[in-house]
Amino acid sequence: MTVLSGEGPPPTSWLAASDPDPFPAPDRLPSGADVVVIGAGLAGVSTAYWLARRGASVLVLEAYRPAWGASGRNAGIYLAGLHPMEDDTVLRKVLADEGFDPGYRRTGHLSLAASAEVMERFRAEVARRPPAATPLHALDRAGCAEILRMPMAPHFAGGRWMPDGHVIHPVRLVRGLAAAAERHGARIATGTRAVRVVAGRDTHLRVRTTRGTVQAGQVVYACNAEITRFCPTLAGFLRPVRGQMLATTALPPLFTSGMAVDFGTVYWQQTTDGSIVIGGRRSAEEFLPAAFPGFPPFEVRHRWTGVMDQTADGRPLIGAVPWANRQWVIAGFGGHGLPPGAGAGRGLAEAMDTGCRAGPSPAFDPARAVPAHQ
Repeated sequence: MTVLSGEGPPPTSWLAASDPDPFPAPDRLPSGADVVVIGAGLAGVSTAYWLARRGASVLVLEAYRPAWGASGRNAGIYLAGLHPMEDDTVLRKVLADEGFDPGYRRTGHLSLAASAEVMERFRAEVARRPPAATPLHALDRAGCAEILRMPMAPHFAGGRWMPDGHVIHPVRLVRGLAAAAERHGARIATGTRAVRVVAGRDTHLRVRTTRGTVQAGQVVYACNAEITRFCPTLAGFLRPVRGQMLATTALPPLFTSGMAVDFGTVYWQQTTDGSIVIGGRRSAEEFLPAAFPGFPPFEVRHRWTGVMDQTADGRPLIGAVPWANRQWVIAGFGGHGLPPGAGAGRGLAEAMDTGCRAGPSPAFDPARAVPAHQ
């Protein structure tokens, strides 16, 4: 999410606990770049990183700071899905190559079923899981209790256990990747709001910002649901969905794995400093004691909201903007942008380099978002 006016939303616990922002706003912008990326969340900085590694001159425009939007407003839970783009081999290679630590930890992930119906859906999901996929197990109440090692409410019918579930510090991930992009030659312009993109009479685009106009060979829109301001053809297919998040004060070690209820109606992790970061509900004060009898008292340290960009069919948009030359989009992850972030940016960079307008996968082609009669 790239916020476009005012002071922006308040910082999250991730942002508040991070080191001082190492990306000061520039005194002036360069006159141009091969590629201008609008938005410095995970999708934007990942795309910039891979483009810079391919030798392109890249300028990233961010209205506030890297990870100030949705990429820094989540629970930091990293669950790889079935698509190859979510294979964490890409992320691990980047971390090894660039030498930064975003707190990527294998903790496992436990989803508790709040009803017998959800438990049956868990069992069906496990049964149809491809043999080559990361393991997934359906557990009864006793199996969940063995992992939790604490009492749980009687309405929980069992759960779904992913041993290869991970957690991560999302702000450190984005900032580390942004710094790596800079080392490869990209420039990060914080405090710089993109206002409008105009096609010039030549082969270039002109990006008007609050700090002046920049000439671009290509433009990448990586600014969450705000993309529809620049690409009206995507309006109606890509919509904003607001989520609630909070962080508690430090507690004794309680949860060793990432956690959720059902398919994500509530989701949380306990961070290394003892705080529980939880989303999906307005009130953890009510949920945690009700779900886990005898839960210790706590206070809420931070509350915040975030905007997820949800597509009509649940699949992201990664590829060329329909009927717009030299303009690309990477968005629509619907709150599940951490696992595919590094791979999606690499896929889009490759598509841009080769001119493949459909992007890294036909399933993600933005052309599907536009009615056939337009």
